[in-house]
Amino acid sequence: MKPIMIDFPDEFPTERLVIRMLKPGDGKVVYEAVIASIDELKPWLKFAQNEQTEYDIELAVREAHVRFLSRENLRFLVFLKETGQFVATTSLHNIDWDVRKFEIGYWINTRFSCKGYMTEAVKGICDFAFS
Repeated sequence: MKPIMIDFPDEFPTERLVIRMLKPGDGKVVYEAVIASIDELKPWLKFAQNEQTEYDIELAVREAHVRFLSRENLRFLVFLKETGQFVATTSLHNIDWDVRKFEIGYWINTRFSCKGYMTEAVKGICDFAFS
């Protein structure tokens, strides 16, 4: 079966979070989090080595949306259920659909770190991947 024919939800909840695929227009909230978290992101993420603009982030969001739809890379945004605030991004990438193997990547908006949100999101995305 071609991966694009695999159906699964593009959004799912955890106890405190809503995890959903990126959509056009999400660049603004991601950009704001990147700017607020840039010092923490630089040591770990290649994209953070260069100055980012809101346009750059929106372009990356739209490209990620297309890759999600084609099942090449499953990138999600993480939001607080109660307030809708953007918390993090996580993805299932380096996908091998023949054996259903994924790698998990993520980064968190610094303003929400040390509250257990990323642990909850990773558990949620693992549950999503296995089911």
